Amino acid sequence: MSRRIIPAVPRILKHDHVAVGVKNINQSINWYKNVLGMEPYMVDHPQFRDKDLAMVKSGEAVLALLRLPRGKTVSGTREQKGHCALTITHKEIRRLAVDLPELLKQNKIRRNQNLSVDPQDYGAQLSLFFYDPDDNELELTAWVKDDNPIRFT
Repeated sequence: MSRRIIPAVPRILKHDHVAVGVKNINQSINWYKNVLGMEPYMVDHPQFRDKDLAMVKSGEAVLALLRLPRGKTVSGTREQKGHCALTITHKEIRRLAVDLPELLKQNKIRRNQNLSVDPQDYGAQLSLFFYDPDDNELELTAWVKDDNPIRFT
């Protein structure tokens, strides 16, 4: 009887990037810069910037903005078990709980764009859920200890 060799699983070092489907690359670059402070990344690399792809980055967080095929829509929401979460500080989550609705309003691209913000207190995590102009659901989150007095009010 021969023994089957089981290959070793990979050792994941870190998250590399999140792919986000968008309708207009240039509008999305501007929206992510104006709303989340993300800067264009790898702009001079031909494999990472063309009419169908752009990278944006803030800190360690990298998003790949991928142009959706004509007529396709995004389906990344919590309801469908898909969204992108980005970590921010406790100070920022408290500030953005107040400021994010106005920031979204000022950077509105589509007439019927979803500008809602859904604050959630999960005990160990405070989160703000909202949508980009292409209806990708985004989450800004800050991790807190259960006894931390920083909460949404």
